[in-house]
Amino acid sequence: MSFGYLAKSNIETGNLRTIDELEKAVRNLQSFGGLEPTGTIDEPTLELMRRPRCGAPDGSDSLDFQASNEVHPGRTRFARYVIQGQKWQNAIVTWR
Repeated sequence: MSFGYLAKSNIETGNLRTIDELEKAVRNLQSFGGLEPTGTIDEPTLELMRRPRCGAPDGSDSLDFQASNEVHPGRTRFARYVIQGQKWQNAIVTWR
């Protein structure tokens, strides 16, 4: 879900997924990573999943990194900024 291969779950369905949805997500990940899109999690797919990530979604259809006038196409004014990143989930920050 955090990299854009599965839709975010809602409260009603929780994390329920069909086998077809999971296989499609794995095929999309494999295709993005340059692997043969089989839909099964094999050793090269596991290696791809273990690589360090930046946290940004892989797909270009995510709303997190689009310019705001792409998010709202009916607007006639153009925004000069980009909505970036996801909201920080932890409200408590500690340091040493």
